[in-house]
Amino acid sequence: MDRVIAAQVYLRICELGSLSAAARALGMSRPMVSRYLEQMESWAGARLIHRSTRRLTLTPAGEKVLLKTRGLTRIADEIAGERQRADPSGTLRVACAHFTAMQLISPLLPGFLDRYPLLRLELDINITIRSA
Repeated sequence: MDRVIAAQVYLRICELGSLSAAARALGMSRPMVSRYLEQMESWAGARLIHRSTRRLTLTPAGEKVLLKTRGLTRIADEIAGERQRADPSGTLRVACAHFTAMQLISPLLPGFLDRYPLLRLELDINITIRSA
């Protein structure tokens, strides 16, 4: 199992106070959330949460893991954000007039495509001919 995802799941459980609420918030099944919690407890080598019929409470080990989990998820989010900013990918669609395409966009294309090799560019060039 992915440790970063398990950490994110654990953080949501702690924030929301319920496995079911965490499952809903994360778009996962409750059994999957429970498996991630079990995996976190296995990695920590201790119970992280006391479960009762009414509520969840963190154990002392759970408190320590929660602090470390916040740091881990913050770092993972920063890394993902840097990658998204650094390597845009997908399709960029641009619709413009013929003049704009030829005079403004065309000269910039080679450098732009070299800088962002994961982008695919679709140009929709409109040509309008009007009679006098």
